[in-house]
Amino acid sequence: MSDLLSLPDIKTIEPPQENETDMMFKVEAVGPPERCPECGFDKLYKYSSRNQLIMDLPIRLKRVGLQLNRRRYKCRECGSTFWERLISVDEKRSMTKRLLKSIQEQSMSKTFVEVAESVGVDEKTIRNVFKDYVALKEREYQFETPKWLGIDEIHIIRRPRLVLTNIERRTIYDIKPNRNKETVIQRLSEISDRTYIEYVTMDMWKPYKDAVNTILPHAKVVVDKFHVVRMAN
Repeated sequence: MSDLLSLPDIKTIEPPQENETDMMFKVEAVGPPERCPECGFDKLYKYSSRNQLIMDLPIRLKRVGLQLNRRRYKCRECGSTFWERLISVDEKRSMTKRLLKSIQEQSMSKTFVEVAESVGVDEKTIRNVFKDYVALKEREYQFETPKWLGIDEIHIIRRPRLVLTNIERRTIYDIKPNRNKETVIQRLSEISDRTYIEYVTMDMWKPYKDAVNTILPHAKVVVDKFHVVRMAN
């Protein structure tokens, strides 16, 4: 059964219980910790234990739970106690790290409800995992200030959202929850090197032009020809 899970630091201790939709494995750590994390002493003894539910990747389209018999140890040298640590488990979410990664990837293309139903985790947890993932990606990604900035909107959930784009690279620079003049001014003012922006393309909506004239007075404004042709027609 350990091959079925293929987790390096966790082993099954009983055959899994399963029904049409779920599988439950009783598991424990492969081996005890070697040293105390506080002082590094190697003389430890078991202090207590508890059962903990850890969710894992589905197997054969069945949701998988791991009933982990987690042990607590005490150091004979410094007297500190600690729960055994498992490299396969994400402690914050009580799930394996591989399941966490799968949720992050699936949430980019599926609804939170769909992901929750497929892995056996509640929708709120899926949503929080996604928020943490987005925040991580935002810290990793460095946005390049465009020389040619595009200002437009896209309708999401029946509401217009502000979209800023890099015209030359044909990439999205940012998206905001609304296209109000105050929102546009606030976002443009957050661009530290905004003097690098030479041109701004937009439609004929006046709040866009007013915001650009306020924050980017040096930039040349160009009206998207699509809107000019539409108005002419």
